[in-house]
Amino acid sequence: MMFQATLLTVASQLDDARKTTQFAIAQLGSIHSLTWNSKAGKAFLDNVDELSRRLEMLNSELGDAEEYVGVAMREIQNLEAQIMNQRMAS
Repeated sequence: MMFQATLLTVASQLDDARKTTQFAIAQLGSIHSLTWNSKAGKAFLDNVDELSRRLEMLNSELGDAEEYVGVAMREIQNLEAQIMNQRMAS
């Protein structure tokens, strides 16, 4: 039970992190609608693009981590079921 509670907390935090990352990506995307005439503005836009790419990669990694947590939760449930079955058989 303790492991499941920990994994549920981790899953919730991963979900929050993904939502925050997706929000940040959307906000950075809105910068593209602005006109950038200056050299500094265009450099800023390049930095925004790089940050967006990195956030997309982070979002992908967070998704992978959520999948791993889901697998771990299922494995723990299976182990708990096996333990209960062994206890009942004793």
